[in-house]
Amino acid sequence: MKLWEQALIALSILAVGFLLIDPFMFERAQAMSPAARDFFRAITDIGRSNWMLIPIATIIGFAVLLRRNHIGFRNAAGYGLIIQAASFAFVSIGGAGLIAMLCKNILGRARPKFYEELGHFDFSFFAFEADYASLPSGHSTSIFAFATVVAILVPRARVFVYTIAVWIAFSRVLIGVHYFTDAVLGAILGTVFPYIVRDRFAARRWLFEYAPGGGYRLRGLRTQAWLGWPDGVRSSHDALEERSTEGPAKRE
Repeated sequence: MKLWEQALIALSILAVGFLLIDPFMFERAQAMSPAARDFFRAITDIGRSNWMLIPIATIIGFAVLLRRNHIGFRNAAGYGLIIQAASFAFVSIGGAGLIAMLCKNILGRARPKFYEELGHFDFSFFAFEADYASLPSGHSTSIFAFATVVAILVPRARVFVYTIAVWIAFSRVLIGVHYFTDAVLGAILGTVFPYIVRDRFAARRWLFEYAPGGGYRLRGLRTQAWLGWPDGVRSSHDALEERSTEGPAKRE
């Protein structure tokens, strides 16, 4: 499929979301019971990036400090892996959140609370006001970036973390602070950006590297084992190794 065909399909789906799904979901959210709305208000701030970025930055700082004080190749390799893994998470989540912040302030889509007055398709470009910062959802972007980072590092956890991410993103719609398309576009941004970061890391052989059979893999199995990394990460690495070595054997 050509690029312009993909773009046409994407724009068509987006148009359906703006014209049909957004007003429908807004009306359903307004009709939701107070108890359900209170529940989603209670969980929605799990999507805030603060609780993700501050601990990650703290881990990076401690790892750098400990690496300087613990002499030895093995210690340096271990702390180096911690620093690289935490840096990957920080850049992925923080970078996606920064892009979302810039986009929402530039696009200036009115929040759902102005639905009755302005409708669901009102944009004030470069407004830089919270009331006109609906698209995309920052919470949705952050929680999906976090889920994608975890899914890349620990593949066995991907169903669990993406399930949580979907509910957190959906909560932004159900409590009436975002439209459905705001949450969806935030989820897309949060999912795509960590893979871009992974590619840049692999190009520099930071934490990741290009696998011989194609794709990516984590570096340093012995260091991962020493640090107690989950078996899911190491087994996925081993599977890539097996496929890459089986390929030449089959061709022979």
